[in-house]
Amino acid sequence: MSRFFITVLNMSLTASYVALVVIFIRMLLRKSPKIFSYMLWAVVWFRLVCPISFESPLSLVPIKSPIPHSITTSTNPGVKFGIENIDNVLNQSIKSSVPLANHAASVNPMGVIVKIAAAVWLLGIAVLLCYSIVSYFRLKVRLSTATLYKDNIFETDLIQTPFVLGFIQPKIFIPTGLAKKELDYILKHEQVHIKRKDYIIKPMAFLAVVLHWFNPLMWLCYFLMSKDMEMSCDESVIRQSKEDIRASYSNSLLSLSAKQSGFLMPLTFGENNVKSRIKNVVNYKKPVFWIVFTAAVLVAAVSVALATNPHEGDHGKSFFKLFNSDRSLTAAEKFLKYKTDYVGDASKVGNIIYLLDFPEKVNYDYFELYTDSIPYAVTVHLKTDAQTRNYYTGALHQAPFEKNAIIMFSLIGNVDYINFNLSDGKNDYSMQYTRDEANMTVGKDVRDFSKGKREFAELLKILESMGEYSSVSTFDDSDGSLKAHMSIKTPYGDRQFEEIIGFAWEKINHDIAHYEENPEVKIIDSKNTRLELLESFDTLADVPIDVYALEYRLLPEDLSKVVLAGGMDVDENGWLKETSSMGSPLLVVSRNNGSAEFLGTLWTGEVSGKKLETEVKTLLERKQ
Repeated sequence: MSRFFITVLNMSLTASYVALVVIFIRMLLRKSPKIFSYMLWAVVWFRLVCPISFESPLSLVPIKSPIPHSITTSTNPGVKFGIENIDNVLNQSIKSSVPLANHAASVNPMGVIVKIAAAVWLLGIAVLLCYSIVSYFRLKVRLSTATLYKDNIFETDLIQTPFVLGFIQPKIFIPTGLAKKELDYILKHEQVHIKRKDYIIKPMAFLAVVLHWFNPLMWLCYFLMSKDMEMSCDESVIRQSKEDIRASYSNSLLSLSAKQSGFLMPLTFGENNVKSRIKNVVNYKKPVFWIVFTAAVLVAAVSVALATNPHEGDHGKSFFKLFNSDRSLTAAEKFLKYKTDYVGDASKVGNIIYLLDFPEKVNYDYFELYTDSIPYAVTVHLKTDAQTRNYYTGALHQAPFEKNAIIMFSLIGNVDYINFNLSDGKNDYSMQYTRDEANMTVGKDVRDFSKGKREFAELLKILESMGEYSSVSTFDDSDGSLKAHMSIKTPYGDRQFEEIIGFAWEKINHDIAHYEENPEVKIIDSKNTRLELLESFDTLADVPIDVYALEYRLLPEDLSKVVLAGGMDVDENGWLKETSSMGSPLLVVSRNNGSAEFLGTLWTGEVSGKKLETEVKTLLERKQ
């Protein structure tokens, strides 16, 4: 249920952005026929009920899924709206208000929060639906004594204003004693509703709002949509009349204005927003062709732009990034003041380091220069706590340091190595980056970006688009050196790849729980040392299937308490390896509409000597 609730949250957030744009466009269309404003609300409804959409380069939506499904398992939960300033504020708030998760723990604080929120959400839906259903059937009972006037029109003295009621065979209910002219306007108005199927559209809109009841903006949208619906009906009646009926029609609205309450009101002639409707009727003029044409083109273009998603990887191209252009240029100007050809220029190197952006709970301490002989190097010493240090030894979260290294390689002309040393006061962890790696990451000599302010601003944008995962991840050997490198290559975007990481940690936590079934065993630390895409299959199912190799280490408090059996192994530092008699785990996941689903686990020992494709196919058949 948590996963579905996160999907609803993402839909609600996207719909909120779409709704704000629609409200703005609605203001621009205030001189146009209200039917165009009414039509625009269909895009908001689509975003509220449909979790998938087509991708388009014309999309105005900054990002598809601001909240990753893996937020319930991530040790560093965050959101990504594609608007940098908003992302920074929200993620800072999350970090300060939610306890930091520990991969070795069985319960993630964010997971608990999401489960509670999902339960409250379901309760709210149940209350609203029950209230509305009871109200609807009470109204039906109240109208059971109505008498047939003609056709599908019924008359009763138990109501004060006319309305349409019913889903399959809608009926028009009118109060007794109406004047002939008023009755004529009323019937024309309600018949327009029936012709346009508004008696179905309004309940569907209400159900969408019930699904997103926690979002106050959606209630405002429901009110504005109802208002546009009624105004467009009024305009249709006036337009079809051969005479100028605006004055008499307005009087009818005023005399029959509704005084109702409740969420699911029927299609009422005298809605509560009668004041604005009368004003619209009085000021109504038959629109000229160019206004209608312009409004139609605008509505069509905006609908396409808001109904489609951005292409995967297009987040950096969102028009919101225009607001960050000046910021990038300002940052570039500050960095370029300290550009130097020589690593021995301690003053400029120190100022460059001072301008770097380090992660939460990682603080600059001091730096060292190694200039006695080639290769030249800089080591930046950083202070942190043990939990944060362990998080960044996980090999998958080191992008902030890689980005900082690339900036330093661009600005310091002859430096060959950049080292970042994380210390918690007891243990150190070092990350090393080379100039060749930096050049490979950006596709050319990284020093070319420091030739001017605009070039360096472009480098900052490239680094921003890299996301939060390293293009090259590393893990340390027993002597603290960086011995191995592995490429993290994935068809997912950053947020989708975090779902894969979440699946990996679910597997790791499962193994931790297995070890700790022995009350004498306690796992005090864990780290993910490899998560690599091995192969993708496009023909085994309706969606692509990917296989990831997973390797990890677990640190027991007392290794002597652990019973090694079935091929289990320990490295030279006392960390338990993931291997068993079946080999190492392979995670099988499916990819669909920018999201991932965990399908199961294979083992390297099982697929040895066999085709991986055959084993994946067998796994899929077992799941059917």
